[in-house]
Amino acid sequence: MLGALLIATLAAWIAIPYLPETLKWFLVVLIYGFCAVPIWHYVPLSMRTPLIICIFTLEVTLLYNHVGQLVPQKIVYPPKDVVLSDSMTTEEMVEIGRELVAGKGTCLTCHNTSARFPRLDDVGAHAGSRRPGYSDVDYLAESLYEPNAFVLQPFAPGMLSATMLGLNRQEVLAIIAYLQSLGGKPSVTMQTALKFDGGAAASGTPPQAAAAQGGGAASGPVTGEQLVAKFGCTACHSLKDGTRLLGPSLFDVGKRLSGAEIYQAVVEPDAKVAEGFPPGVMTATLNQNGFFDQVTTKQLKEIVAYLSSLKG
Repeated sequence: MLGALLIATLAAWIAIPYLPETLKWFLVVLIYGFCAVPIWHYVPLSMRTPLIICIFTLEVTLLYNHVGQLVPQKIVYPPKDVVLSDSMTTEEMVEIGRELVAGKGTCLTCHNTSARFPRLDDVGAHAGSRRPGYSDVDYLAESLYEPNAFVLQPFAPGMLSATMLGLNRQEVLAIIAYLQSLGGKPSVTMQTALKFDGGAAASGTPPQAAAAQGGGAASGPVTGEQLVAKFGCTACHSLKDGTRLLGPSLFDVGKRLSGAEIYQAVVEPDAKVAEGFPPGVMTATLNQNGFFDQVTTKQLKEIVAYLSSLKG
């Protein structure tokens, strides 16, 4: 019998070496079970049931272990920190801009095949002719800093500004370089002066960060209405009427949802997504503008109270 067990082991490790380790073990246990049949009558009756359970449990565990290894594993890493400098070439800016568009800027969340916002495939070829008197750099800078100043028809307003997304001047220039490369020729450098800069400091510090450094954060918004404006909610949600923007209108949200439902919609946007709107957009937006890192419990209560008061 010992010889049979050794043969079983060799069959699993030598005769079928291409099999995963977990499957080899499964086959070994299975073969051992068959080899044990001739000596089964020597096993005391009181031990047979526990032994069967042990062998069955071991085989099932090994089988599920093997199946689990077959499932593709996806590892999601946080966005890489983008290092920018004034000495970067335009070509380097294009590559950095590509990363920002797909990452921190969350541009591809809306500018995709969903047709909610225009696609960016050839924006560099048309940017210079979209608005009379505007160069391609002027148009792209305004679109990033003041996105609702000019909305391409038939699309609705609702794009978040670079300021709301925490993009500094250098990052905006890199994004412009990348957008120019989509059907056009990149021309911006880190020294390019922007006609529209959203009040960004020349050092590249976002306006909201500069305000915080200057101590203005302590006297920030205290009412729910002010907080809704501060965190850029109105860029995606209409508060005055039923107009659909990037997100559903909130002008009568207090009539449609309870306070608890509104609270959940704010802190867990994807728990229940309004019909007709894609999931993930609000979560990505709030993450990018620092909402979850900045908002306090008291401010959340003020926001929920304000939204609950909107009855249409």
